[in-house]
Amino acid sequence: MQLDWLDHFQHIVIPAWQAYIRAEERLSAAMRADDEAAIQNARYDALREGGAAAFYLHHFAEVVHRAQPHWISPDATKADIWSTVEESCTMLRTDNPVRDVSLLGDVADALKHAVLNRRLEDRQVAAAEAVVVTGDGFGVLAFGEGKFGGEQVLILARDRTRALSSILQNVVDAWRRTVGLDLPDIGQG
Repeated sequence: MQLDWLDHFQHIVIPAWQAYIRAEERLSAAMRADDEAAIQNARYDALREGGAAAFYLHHFAEVVHRAQPHWISPDATKADIWSTVEESCTMLRTDNPVRDVSLLGDVADALKHAVLNRRLEDRQVAAAEAVVVTGDGFGVLAFGEGKFGGEQVLILARDRTRALSSILQNVVDAWRRTVGLDLPDIGQG
């Protein structure tokens, strides 16, 4: 059974994002419990779920491109769709545009291919090593980005370190704004 693009967003993309959020919560709980085995398992879970969320969210443009909903031009390319969504992408709680749609694509490609060698000068990350679980990001992340305290999945972009949770949130919100999705608050599932 092939889902239509909106069902795909609601039943595939959003649950993958929610699974990542829950994995980050399990990592925080393991850190609080100071259980090294649980921490290591939670790190792997967060990386796996973060990668899955990045793949599904980035490649959602391909689902939309194939579906050709009324709000895109029949001659639009996937790159056109990503560009349109990027125009709606802002940092959470601000109106400042960010390149998180492109960054998410680079993260998804880096995780999939391990090393990126095509169009490298345009990419914000160069290899899978740029996606890591590390410290809490204190003093490294922009104010209000990521979670306060505890480990989280961080992206070592060329210009600065970013929290994967914030990148995913920004891109999900950009999709919702772009296509006029008036969905209930489904981020923290």
